[in-house]
Amino acid sequence: MRSLKPPFVIFIAVLFQYSCGNAINPVLAPLAMQTGMSTVQTGLFFTLSSLMWLVASPFWSRKSETLGRKNVMLIGLGSCGFLYLSFGLVGDWGLSHRPNPMLLFSILLLIRLISGLFFSTVPIASQAYIADTTHGNERTVAVSLIWMASGLGSIIGPGIGVFSSHHLMNPLYIGSVLPLVGFLGVFLGLPNTQATRISINSPAVKVKFLDRRVWKFLFMVASLQASVLGIQVTTGFFVESHFHLTASQTAETVGLLFMLTGVVSVTSQLIFVWQMKLSSKMLLFIGTPTLLLCSISLMFHAFMVAVYAGFILLGVGIGFVLPGATSGASLAVKQNEQGAIAGRISASQGLGTAVGPLVGTNLYNLNHLLPYVFVGLLFSIASVFSWSRSSYTSP
Repeated sequence: MRSLKPPFVIFIAVLFQYSCGNAINPVLAPLAMQTGMSTVQTGLFFTLSSLMWLVASPFWSRKSETLGRKNVMLIGLGSCGFLYLSFGLVGDWGLSHRPNPMLLFSILLLIRLISGLFFSTVPIASQAYIADTTHGNERTVAVSLIWMASGLGSIIGPGIGVFSSHHLMNPLYIGSVLPLVGFLGVFLGLPNTQATRISINSPAVKVKFLDRRVWKFLFMVASLQASVLGIQVTTGFFVESHFHLTASQTAETVGLLFMLTGVVSVTSQLIFVWQMKLSSKMLLFIGTPTLLLCSISLMFHAFMVAVYAGFILLGVGIGFVLPGATSGASLAVKQNEQGAIAGRISASQGLGTAVGPLVGTNLYNLNHLLPYVFVGLLFSIASVFSWSRSSYTSP
């Protein structure tokens, strides 16, 4: 890329938005247990807000073409900070005043639904911005920077749970500041490039989910997101009940586990994507069976060593599969389809975020091993796709 500044600004914006959005994950299970909400209601927080993410993604994909990539990013970052601060304040009210659980659930769900409508803004506009300014293998590295940030944010966010030892809602208060910092960075440091202005004047182009060039990549993105969220949500319930921890200890323990996953994920990407510059095909060839091994390890999560091994493998899998699938999808379509494919990738993440917690919590209620069987099934299928030559095509 011609300048390090725009990619760095985009990296920070995506990292801070995802860190804020995922700071809620280790908090929800102990919040539900303390206020009388059920495990299924906890899953609905993710599922219904993610459906909003899924529905809104095509809208923000079009808006990134007409309003501009930068403006859409600013809308997303500002709304993220405000809405997650609101969730924290209402959660605090629920802990201190103990209202009717259904009333508390309804208010918190409304906030989550609104936040879901805005959450896809930053990843869509960021990937389209990068696609406007890069080509070929350079795009694999540049796009990996975005999804490294999102993957890292998905881990750092829960990692903020270590600050919950003094007060359960602290992670949300800390997390809500981050996208506002990202807002300032984008506003002051991200130019509107000529390539972006050209794309704004171009007619809207659509890419279908079942487009033969990209559907396998989109399946992998959705599967990864479903697996990560399903593991995040159910791990909190299991750790608290099996190891007899308090609510704050649970959030702190889950936060530390996902902090470990984040370190492994970023290290994997720095070595194999940035230094070795592995192709998207090779990243998926290695990453999908790694996530299958992760699911097998977590089936033995009654032993803490297996839990740590599973979360390390999860970090490696994220570090390979996320940049591999997203760059593979971007490279499979034409230049004038980049805004559309960015929207489809974001919608696939939204679909995974909707399915993962809902399926995970319901399977957990049946048997605490079933969520990990679900992850194993997804990545058994994904491994077959990643090892198939027909999965990799050129536009």
